[in-house]
Amino acid sequence: MRSARDFARHPGTWLPPVLVTLILAVALPAIYLGGTLDPNGNLRGLPVAMVVEPQTTAGIDTAEQVGAAITRGVDHAAIQLIPMTAAQERERMESGEIYGAVRIPADFNAEIARLANGAPGPATHAMIHLDTNPAAATMSTGLFTGYLAPVIGAVNAGLGAQLPQTMSNAAAATALANPFSVTTAPLTALPAHTGLGTGVFYYAMVLVLLGFVGASVIHPLVDSASGFQPTEFGPKVRRRDYTHLSRLHMLTVKWCVALISAPLSAGLIQLVATRALHMPVASPRQLYVFSAMTIAAVALGALTVFAIFGSLAPLINMFFFVAMAMTSSAGTIPIEATPAFFHIIATFEPMRPIVAGLRSILYIRSEPPSGLPPTWIPIAVGSLVAVLAGAMVTCLYDRNPSFSRRQADDSVR
Repeated sequence: MRSARDFARHPGTWLPPVLVTLILAVALPAIYLGGTLDPNGNLRGLPVAMVVEPQTTAGIDTAEQVGAAITRGVDHAAIQLIPMTAAQERERMESGEIYGAVRIPADFNAEIARLANGAPGPATHAMIHLDTNPAAATMSTGLFTGYLAPVIGAVNAGLGAQLPQTMSNAAAATALANPFSVTTAPLTALPAHTGLGTGVFYYAMVLVLLGFVGASVIHPLVDSASGFQPTEFGPKVRRRDYTHLSRLHMLTVKWCVALISAPLSAGLIQLVATRALHMPVASPRQLYVFSAMTIAAVALGALTVFAIFGSLAPLINMFFFVAMAMTSSAGTIPIEATPAFFHIIATFEPMRPIVAGLRSILYIRSEPPSGLPPTWIPIAVGSLVAVLAGAMVTCLYDRNPSFSRRQADDSVR
């Protein structure tokens, strides 16, 4: 009893876990909440298209004037308004290069002229379309429309003041005061069972978590199978005879287990998502291959971290593959609406290309403009770096006798 009390009171028993918990209590809200609480304040350079279609009516080009007024009124630090054609808008929407578009249709001049000249018949309104991109980050629609709606409203009122006030009835005069209307709709609507565009993010999370958690399971189970540590199931403890393997050989065995389980896991995930939950998939074969490669890449990286850092590995893996990856993935919040820190880590965090690749496969039919091929590159490079780093570091560990995992060596020391 006394030994238990002395053990519990010793600072080496309770101080390290308390300090780690306190660090997590500061770091986790700083990462999760710090990256998501103020997207409007953090917004910098959100790419949005400005499309003025060729007009059917010659004469005074009101459409160009309105487009120029909207461009002048936009906060260019927050919104990057890019002039382009309607064809370019659709292509860049599909590739994820833009989050929305302000589109002035071809009949805009004609409708404004009809209203200003008091043409017979009911008063009509020209239309300006805010085309949203539901396949992009889910919060992008609110950011895009929230910034553009007040600007377009001011331009609308300004145009109404410039037009000749020749209307004879109150309804027509009211229509002339705000000569055009604004409609917001997706340029290309998503099918059902896509989570309103969130399906890509959560599918990516499943793949990353399976790779990360799978590695966290493979690591201790293989160590237990070698007798390096006991296996504990409830009250039962099983200790196998120790089989000595070098650190490199042990890591290689764990990598092989991960590579065997990755394609099987990818198939089961896809089966549940498509057959049980009815998620639409335009390219099932590409989704399967991409998912298997993603799970394997994350597992290889996580197992390498275990081999290099030991007991610190769960914390490192959790921060790298989950905590920092979620906000920097642009799956729910555009990267342009996050603090600068996430812009930096998004260049090497694995979840960014994973989300981009899944968006291409699930929503854009993996067509060349969708950007699928480039997403394979960082995943493949990450896998290669993990394997090389793991092999090099474990070889260095094996060369140092004081780093040996032999139980006999441990007992001697």
